[in-house]
Amino acid sequence: VRGGLDAIKVFLPRLRLAHRAGNLGSVETVVGPPLVTSHVECSDLERAAAGIPDGLVRYSTGIEDPGDLIADMEQALAAI
Repeated sequence: VRGGLDAIKVFLPRLRLAHRAGNLGSVETVVGPPLVTSHVECSDLERAAAGIPDGLVRYSTGIEDPGDLIADMEQALAAI
């Protein structure tokens, strides 16, 4: 945005559809349930209509070794 941070401070609050993010992740794998992250502002009915069950976990893969990630997910699922 032309004008730097001062312009961004004016621009962001004026957006109506996009929500400001505190963190967009990095190269590490990030995980979180849409229920309390990306879809926290939706009602139960809105999430259900979008096909987002309460038990869904959003998993964004980073640069870690795929085998390590799979093993980590398997051990976590085994604890349920």
